[in-house]
Amino acid sequence: MELKKTYLPMMMAGLMTTGLAATTAQAEDLPISGDIGIYSQYMWRGMQASSSASVQGDLGAETDFGLSANVWFAAPLGNAPNGNNTTEFDFTVDYSTEIAGVGVSVGYIYYLYQNQTSWNTGELYAGLSYGPVSVTYYNAVNSNKGGWKKDAYVDVGLAQSYGGYDFGANFGFYLPSNDLNNPTAFPTTKNELGHVDLSLSKDMELGAAVTMTPSMMVSIPTYTGKPKGASQFVAGVNFAY
Repeated sequence: MELKKTYLPMMMAGLMTTGLAATTAQAEDLPISGDIGIYSQYMWRGMQASSSASVQGDLGAETDFGLSANVWFAAPLGNAPNGNNTTEFDFTVDYSTEIAGVGVSVGYIYYLYQNQTSWNTGELYAGLSYGPVSVTYYNAVNSNKGGWKKDAYVDVGLAQSYGGYDFGANFGFYLPSNDLNNPTAFPTTKNELGHVDLSLSKDMELGAAVTMTPSMMVSIPTYTGKPKGASQFVAGVNFAY
């Protein structure tokens, strides 16, 4: 994860002082937060994206009127099958609001893969949440060489906190493309529940500005023809700032 900065040359010291003051004021008006952690492996929607340990984190900014932008990354510490480290960056623009107690969010995610540009793709999504329940629909709008465009995915999430622990359950439904010109990225699935992820985490305050979150997750594949013993466990620790 890297916060990209653009430095503009200032021709006069007075202009430089003004520019720095404006930048500081803008930073105060635009809350910026992020986190970084290390995980035993990287699972994505029930699929093993990296079997080696992975450093993951994000950086985001949001406005008072519901618009936010975020960049998330996953950097495997081992090598991908092709011998190159494949670092993933996900760029998201989101608008979220609440209507009569129901959370509503819409946005776009662009997936960028370092050393594997043929995997680059993008999705539009729309989600609803009420209390502990959330439902989010994703639709691939950018194709890549792996056959991704027009695939869809639905995530149903349940979240509950008890005794300082956060429990989560996510049910992922694959909706493969039926377009012959856009072969599905998930040929083994047939519009069905593809996996169930169960998670447990706990926030631990480290001073006023940093929160450490140890976590554990098990991802259980459920689609037809799943490999025997395919359930995957992920342990991690995350630091939010």
